[in-house]
Order: sequence, then C-alpha cells, then structure tokens
Amino acid sequence: MALSLGISSYNGMVLGAGEGKGSRIEGISTEGRPALHVVLVLLLGMALAATVGATDLPVTVRVFEDLAEESWLDPQGDPTTVYLERGFAFVRIPAKFSRNALALDRSTPFSLEATMVKTLGRGEYRFRLRSKGLAVFLLDGRPLLQTQAQTKNTASHDALPEDSESDGVIRAAPPAHQDVVGTVYLDAGEHRFRLIAVVGGTGLAPFPGELSVSMARPGEIDRVIGGADAPLLTDADWQEFAASSALRHYRDDVARRRASDDAVEEAWAERHRRIRAWMQSRPGPRVPKGGNGDWVRNDVDRFVNAGLAKASLKPNPLVADLEFLRRLALDTTGVVPSAELVRWYLAQPDETRRTLAIERFLDSPDWADSWVPYWQDVLAENPGILKPDLNNTGPFRWYLHQAFADGYPFDRVVVELIEMEGSLYKGAPSGFGMASLNDAPMAAKADILSQAFLANKLSCARCHDAPFHPFRQKDLFGMAAMLDGDALVLPESSTVPVREGGRQPYVEITLKPGASIDPHWPFGGIGVSEAVADTPRNTSVEARHLLASMMVHPANQRFARVVANRVWARFMGRGIVEPLDDWADAEPSNPDLLDYLAREFVLCGYDLKCLSGTILRSHSYQRRPVTVAPAASSQEASLFAGPMRRQMSAEQLVDSLHAVAGKGLDSEELNLNPLGNRPLRQFLNMGTPRRAWEMTALSNERDRPSLALPRAQAIVTCCRRTVGGSRARARRPQGTIHPPPCSRSPWRTALRGSGSPGCPTTASSPASRFRTVRSKRWWTRCS
Repeated sequence: MALSLGISSYNGMVLGAGEGKGSRIEGISTEGRPALHVVLVLLLGMALAATVGATDLPVTVRVFEDLAEESWLDPQGDPTTVYLERGFAFVRIPAKFSRNALALDRSTPFSLEATMVKTLGRGEYRFRLRSKGLAVFLLDGRPLLQTQAQTKNTASHDALPEDSESDGVIRAAPPAHQDVVGTVYLDAGEHRFRLIAVVGGTGLAPFPGELSVSMARPGEIDRVIGGADAPLLTDADWQEFAASSALRHYRDDVARRRASDDAVEEAWAERHRRIRAWMQSRPGPRVPKGGNGDWVRNDVDRFVNAGLAKASLKPNPLVADLEFLRRLALDTTGVVPSAELVRWYLAQPDETRRTLAIERFLDSPDWADSWVPYWQDVLAENPGILKPDLNNTGPFRWYLHQAFADGYPFDRVVVELIEMEGSLYKGAPSGFGMASLNDAPMAAKADILSQAFLANKLSCARCHDAPFHPFRQKDLFGMAAMLDGDALVLPESSTVPVREGGRQPYVEITLKPGASIDPHWPFGGIGVSEAVADTPRNTSVEARHLLASMMVHPANQRFARVVANRVWARFMGRGIVEPLDDWADAEPSNPDLLDYLAREFVLCGYDLKCLSGTILRSHSYQRRPVTVAPAASSQEASLFAGPMRRQMSAEQLVDSLHAVAGKGLDSEELNLNPLGNRPLRQFLNMGTPRRAWEMTALSNERDRPSLALPRAQAIVTCCRRTVGGSRARARRPQGTIHPPPCSRSPWRTALRGSGSPGCPTTASSPASRFRTVRSKRWWTRCS
C-alpha cells in the first residue's frame, strides 16, 4: 500500500513523513499463551461486548503498568486491564480493584494502548491526535502523529497555557492539551489504527483528560475513530459522549467490583454462620407479652409498649399514609418521594401498602446515598481538594458508598475501615488513616473509632488521663499503637507540661514525654476471650487486624449495641442510650429493647438493612411524632411514644430541592488542578458530584479567583446555611440541634409534615444542647 503524508504542525510539533507497508498489529498475547488474569479480563470484555453489541465497541484497549521508561511507547508483556471502547476517545479509565474489591492505584505512569481495524475508501484523510502528555498514533504500523510529554508544575508562578483556537465547529482543545494534525492518502481496504499514550507520571495527576484520535475526509467534521456511533469532535457530541462513557464505565466498575474473589464473600458468610450458631445457643431478652392489636406490629412494639405501660403512658396513633411515605422516603433514600412513587403507593391495597413501600425503599439504589452522609459525620470524613494532606482526612466516602450499595455486612465495613488498605486518594479505607500535621494521628483515629463503635469517649485522654471518664492516656495510645502496628512514643506536644514550683494541673498525668506505649486492647471490661470466628484478613499489620477482630467480636456485645442504638436513633430521632457516642454515665431507657435489637443485628449477619427493616415495619416508627421543645426532657420522648420530630439534614434538603425541581446538581468537577500538572497529594480530584454528600470544602475561604468553582459554591452555600456551619460539610456529632428553615422561606410549608424531617428538632442529649449556641443567629433570624 502506498502511503504519502502531509503533516500540519500544532503547538510547535512537526512530524516527519515516510512511506511503506504497515506492519501487523499484535493481539492480546505478545508471545506464547496469555496470562490467566488476562484471559479472565478478556472473557469479561467479551461478555460486555455481547451485551452492548460487538460492533458498538470496536476498539480494544489494554493498560500496562510498571513499565521501564524505554517501554512506555512500546509496551510488552501482559496488560493489567483489557477492555473495549466505542472509539479512540478516553475520558475515564476502568478502576482497579484488590481481591476484596478495594480501589487500588495504578502505577505512575501507566501506558494505554488502543487498537482497531477499520475499512476505509480510497482517498485523503485528516487525522487529529489530542493528548495532554506523551502519545503516539500509528497507522498500519507506522508512527503518524506524536505529542510531547507533559511538564509538571514546579511553582505557583509557572505560566499558564494559552487558550486553544477554535474554528467554531471543532471542539477547542482543553488547556494543557496538544493537538497534532496530519493528512494522508490511503488505498481502499482495511487499515490498522494503534494509539499508545502515557497517562500520569511523576508530579502529574493520573487522568487521561480528553485523550482522543479523530479523522475526517476533506470538507467533513472530525469524528472520533470508532464505530458508527462514535462522536463528532464538537462540543455537543463530545459532552454527550463523555457523560455516557463515564456512566458506562461506572456501571462496568461496579460489575467487576461485585465479581471480585468469591472466596472473600464465602469467608464472611462462614463467619456469620458460626456466629449465628453461637448466638442462638445463648438466651436472648424475653419478649413482653402483648396482643396483635392496633398498637403492635412486631416485637419492637412489644418492647416499646411495655416500657410505656410501666410509665402509665400510651403510644401515639399512626401517621396518615402520605405522611408515612414521606418519612420513609427521606429516611431510606434521603429524597422526598416523587410524584410517580406517590401514585404507585396510593395504588397499592390499604392493608399491604406500607409493607410494600418499605420493601421497595429498602431495595432502592438510593439507600447507599442516604447512609453515607451519616457515617461521614460519625467518622469525621472531611477531605480537602487543596493540599489534601494539610490536616484533612482522605476521601474514604466512596468506600462507604460501595459498602452500602453492594450490601456488605457491617462488621466487614468496620474491619476493612480499621485495616486501612487500598488507594489513599481514590476512596478506599486507606483514606481513613490520613491525619497529617498531627503529632499522633493514630490517636485521633482511635478516639473516632472508639466513639463510633463502642461509645467510649477517649478525647480527654489525648494529653492526660481523662478526669471524667474511666480512661487513662495509656488506653488511647495503646489503641493508637494497634492502628499504627507498632509501639508509639508519646510526643512532648501530647502532654501537659508540669513545671517545678508552678501551678499544678487539675488533671492526672501518668505518662511522660518519650514514654513508649505498646499496642494493646484498652477495654479490659469488655469480654472478647471466647473464640468464635476470626475475621478475614486483608492487611499485613498484625496489630491492626487484631484490633479490627476484637472490635467486632461477637462476645464484644458493646459493638452490636452501639450500632443498633445508632440505627434506632437515625429513624426515631434519639437513641435508647444518649448521647450516642458517650455511654460513660448513660443508662438505656429501655435496656431490653436495646438487647433485642443488638441480638437481631447479629443474627441477621450484621446487616444494617435487615435491622432497619425490623424498625421500619414496627408501629413504633410509624406513629405520630413526639412534639416537645428541643431542650425539654420527657418520658414520651425517652420511651418512644412516637418518633421525635426532626429537621431535614443539609443533604436531604439540597437533594430534595433538586429532585422536586427536576434538575441535577449541575456542579463542575471538584478539582482545582484541571491542567493535571500537580500530583494528587497536592490537588485532589473529587469528581463531579451527583448527590449532596459528594460535596466538600472548596478551599476558597479567601475568595481567590484562581480557586473559584462557582456552580459548586452555590450548592455548598445551601448546605452550609442549612446546618449553620462554616465549611461545606459541617462535621457534627449526631443529635446536634440544627436550626429550622426560616418560617418565611417559600419551601417551609412544603417541607413541613407531621413527624417528618423538616420540623424543629428535639435535643437528644444535654451534651448536644450547648452546641446550639453557634446556631443561635439562625433561630433569631427566623423569629
């Protein structure tokens, strides 16, 4: 085949011309038989092609990692990922997962190779390669177009790239992208296309940007090389393609994640079988006797009604059907019900309407979106997109969403969170371990875990022995050492200085600076000696695995009770024990009910959805709310004559307003490094948010124009004003009183409902009441 080239120069790059017969493009295997993991990936790709249609995904893509620099543009060996694509356009690369489905980082950099065979007619063609970094496009085995490696940013004063020119038709190249164009005269017949691109690198973000190769005949608009539905290189076509491609890759990532090693799933299932048998061999709380009248739907009601009867109180009547639907929708999906859901609900038989609604909402994909913001608050997840290692956490939010979406048992969630494996910046549990610029970061994490899952508050043991709790500083640092995996040396900044002849501190100090604290479980009063079933291991840090196992050990009844209490409080507005995170001086208002819920939680395999269904089906949840003043204390509230009247959370309000308006969040990407010339440890890319929980602080407190994300800022401001905080997500302990929407607000009436979030909230604990002071301005503004 004769090949003649006419080359156009873009961005100062000129390629040489040549001619000759194209060489054969190699297949998936380079030499001999492909590795087993490559075969498995190919089979998955074939299955996807069969579903979508092989002709719709004609481009084969292979990803190579850990290559030597001289092999970046000539990758050899087995790829780590193989998949199919619609065309030579790449806005998202498939995620990489561990055997137990944790997000992993790819090597820096990695090489992407895309190949395709296409039949073309005789004539002249124009090819366009668009890339941020080093890439080469080969036609019939010969290099045709090449871009240069991207330069990393070394200082804030580096010059910004100039805007690309556009002819008004072709989509302009985004900043930092290179466009190289070449023309070639081709014979009729099959032609082989091959693209090799280097993604990421030292000091660069590992994202492809708008990597693409397009082609056109004279007088035509460039179209991405691919199948018949490949997009034109115009703004409208590219945006539609980018959205559909991102969605397809997300769904494929979920499918591959859920198809991870079956041995991991079976190990957890076997653990739960053994625990269930162990638990059933021990007596549970005796269920109070009671009829099946209007006040009783399940055993939850019997426990609640027995507590009310002792206080000579009666339960509240049930709410009306539509009030129940709204309450259920917000509690399980975080969004008010749509008109379609209301019509479906009213069409169901009266006697089964609520049960059917509960089952439908429990199976909703929005279940995960509803729970993530709660645990973000409890676990203090607060990443920053600017300088993410500056006293922030890592973004483990996506792991939380994954766990709830994929139906992980909650003991697995806690274990994997404590083991802190996976990618630091891409949403794996490793992000929980980030606490930089902290003299003892694992001490802070130990306190968070202890409050979240054991209701033991260790905060006051950070720099001295706790004066009002039964914990010494050694207890906190012993648990911190378990997280760290080795003995910790107490830093001087974590102690109270005592000067000879000076004022003696009120607190007791039993550790001196420089003391070494060995890893140890600090809660000796919690029995964990019985061997029932160890947790599957996912870390090489023995002490960390031991801590995770002891935390969720079935003999550690505190864990199941604390989690059950949190779930109960989530739906009922207050816990059986208050405050939720500090049980030092607290007593349960209905101890038998708490034991019953904890036992049910364990028997159903630590399944939050199972426990939630038990509560939601009860008449206790479906009753009219207790309407007392926020600061008041009443037996009707503590004994649950009905749920507490609650206010919508910031996330519920923002998501519901957008849902009712029929609009998405419409935020730009939460990324202050669009050029990609800084590493993730300096500028974190949080993606484009779909729900309010995906928002984060925008790092623009000084109103710096270079850090402005105006569309995201509007959403953040709505969240911030709803909770009265100063950041995008105001971290607050559960139970804090939030200010109600202003009575003059146009949506106040729509959000108000009997017993539904949106109404003034009630204080859940004395410890939470003083925190209302910071929100006082919101109360007075609405008066």
